[in-house]
Amino acid sequence: MLYSVIVVMSAMLGLVFILRGPSFFFYVAIILLLIYLLVHAKHFRVNGMIAVLVFSLYAGFAWIAESSNTTHLKAGEQQIEGHIHSLVKIDGDAIALKVKSVHGEILQLHGFIESEQQQAQLKQLLPGDRCIFTATLSPPSSPTNFYQFNYKQYLYQQQIHWVLTPELQKLNCVRSEKSLFYRLQTFRAHQIKRIEELVHPDASGIIIALVFGERMYVEQDVLEAYQRLGIIHLLAVSGLHVGLIIAAMYGLFIRIGLTRERTLESLCLFLPLYIIIAGAAPSVIRASLMTLIVMVFLRFKWNIPPLFAIAIVFLVYLALNPYALFQLGFQLSFLVSFSLLVSAEVINKRYSSWLAKLVAVTILAQLVSLPLLLNHFYQFSLLTLLVNILYIPFISFIVLPLSFLGVLMQNVIPIELNLPIQLVTVLIPPVHHGLVQLDAIELFNLITGKPHSIPFILYFLVTLIGLLVGESGKDRWWIVPLVGYAMVAGVQWTVPIWTKEAIVTMLDVGQGDSFVIELPRRGEVYVIDTGGTIRFNQGEEWRLRQSNYDVGREVVLSYLKAKGIRRIDKLILTHGHMDHIGGAIALVGEVAIDQLLYSAGEVEGEFEKLLLRELQHKGTEIIFVKKGNRWTSYGSQFAVLSPQGHEQGLNDRSIVLYADIEGVSFLFTGDLEEEGERRLLNTYPDLSVDVLKIAHHGSKTSTTDNFLLQLQPSFGLISAGRNNRFNHPHIEVTERLDEQHVKIIRTDKHGAIQLYVKNGSMKMHATEYKKAE
Repeated sequence: MLYSVIVVMSAMLGLVFILRGPSFFFYVAIILLLIYLLVHAKHFRVNGMIAVLVFSLYAGFAWIAESSNTTHLKAGEQQIEGHIHSLVKIDGDAIALKVKSVHGEILQLHGFIESEQQQAQLKQLLPGDRCIFTATLSPPSSPTNFYQFNYKQYLYQQQIHWVLTPELQKLNCVRSEKSLFYRLQTFRAHQIKRIEELVHPDASGIIIALVFGERMYVEQDVLEAYQRLGIIHLLAVSGLHVGLIIAAMYGLFIRIGLTRERTLESLCLFLPLYIIIAGAAPSVIRASLMTLIVMVFLRFKWNIPPLFAIAIVFLVYLALNPYALFQLGFQLSFLVSFSLLVSAEVINKRYSSWLAKLVAVTILAQLVSLPLLLNHFYQFSLLTLLVNILYIPFISFIVLPLSFLGVLMQNVIPIELNLPIQLVTVLIPPVHHGLVQLDAIELFNLITGKPHSIPFILYFLVTLIGLLVGESGKDRWWIVPLVGYAMVAGVQWTVPIWTKEAIVTMLDVGQGDSFVIELPRRGEVYVIDTGGTIRFNQGEEWRLRQSNYDVGREVVLSYLKAKGIRRIDKLILTHGHMDHIGGAIALVGEVAIDQLLYSAGEVEGEFEKLLLRELQHKGTEIIFVKKGNRWTSYGSQFAVLSPQGHEQGLNDRSIVLYADIEGVSFLFTGDLEEEGERRLLNTYPDLSVDVLKIAHHGSKTSTTDNFLLQLQPSFGLISAGRNNRFNHPHIEVTERLDEQHVKIIRTDKHGAIQLYVKNGSMKMHATEYKKAE
């Protein structure tokens, strides 16, 4: 184990040094490795030389990977010839797949389907088909919001540099001679399509996920429940899956008369093929290669320590694909497997019953994976342990075998007589319904926020100490990690209390508005508007998508969770247009909302009525506000300047909020138009502000010369979508702002922006998107 730890840590440090550069975590890891070497000081010189050599070797692998990760293509419209390189994923009127050009470069295709006939034609495409695409190549965007998933980096780590947007009506594809890889992918695609068409949607998704490693067919609410309840790993092809398959095949081959040696050789040939069929995710590769190494050693009757096998797979995997080190699936797969192997002997000695062993293994897996999960998902469920104990045996020993048997039988007998598939169809719907209901219980869902550097490291140290105490054989060992986690969580949760500045964040919600205001020491949190996805041409059934993008969930809620914001003191929805209130429904039941401030006037829209009913049902106090409403909190003053309550149009009914935050004045204007601006100037002739939220996304019907001349803002915040169909912000508006020497900050060019405000001064923090400009 000594050499395994030294080699593995040194390899990771060598990769990180080249691929990410020195950082806080890098230096902490260096210190931990040195401490480990000093603990074993008897062999310090030899161990140190091994560490340096491995570090240098893997730094070399990383350098080679970076040097070769280049593109020879250029942006713009062009014709691309290549092969379909992945499963064709069609969801309503959206299509996504990977293309391998004739020059060997991988491209990510995203397209919009224009007709039902076109959708039917695209469903016939298969991996390996040779196509000519008339398309536009564009580089992937950097994250435009804080804590956002970095899609550009994700593609880069797969050596993908371009997003291909095709003119699908001009697509020309033909069948071609296929390699073994494409034949296996075609087989996989045919089997998935057959299950999708013949099996009820309630059961087909989980069968496809368990057998073929593809989750996109699982219903969105069910998938989210699996994720939040901490059992998403059950939908990944793992070591247990591979073990069950190999054990079944081993028994079958022996029974039909193959010798032990021929059986092991056959399985060794089968496993690489299975990796492709099952989707080649990190967990599949790790489990299959470990099994392959074990079978090779069994074939030649060599003894192999389990830790040696996993270390070999880990090192070979990273040598071939250094970027895998930064993938969550890879990290979880190897971290949990390593921990279970190290602790297996202790668990087997201490616990005799299978239930006790299951509980122990589940607790261990949850402990070691928790820091990584919190770092990516910002929350965990108190029901996770219980749900894992119940669902691991159900999925692994009932649903998984039935799914495999059902898939093997589907090409032989009619679906009506396929008993395993029929059993899954009966068992899964009530189980998934129960999961969704459990996930909806707000009491058990705990938002922690994204751990800062120190708490993140402390979580791992607490886990390590807890495991060492557990292996020592002491009674009630679980108290140590439990208390440790509580203390670290306390540190994490108190970080905002020490933040003396107020933080005003303009989120990038596309063509919409959303602002988050955190008063000093997070005394109170206000959210002004929530954006909203306006959908066009969604009336036809074939266009409906299973996984719709929702800006409220993906941007606003995600940001709040990453910040550890569990309560909104005031949700201020300026008016009833979808691009301002559409995302609010995603917040209901996810974070507590004390008050809703809504503009005075008649509530007419069906969505408005639904939203207000849902908020009221959750206990939110609903206040219809107009000119004259004001309040003070933590030294900041807020006043509603409009509406007066008799405006006809929704835009001029917008809540106009004046805020003096830490000595800096803001004016949030919703979609106020020229008439509303004129009325505001007449009512408040001495009004001036430091920061103006430009009304109506920069429409030319707002932000008049007179309005700017009186307010004299230093900064203008514009929230507008990139390449939006309304051409916001209008050039006349930006010219007026320039003439008045107003510094323009706009989401379509700069992404989200944070303004840190303290004692009359203001500092701006930008996303990676702005930094890349």
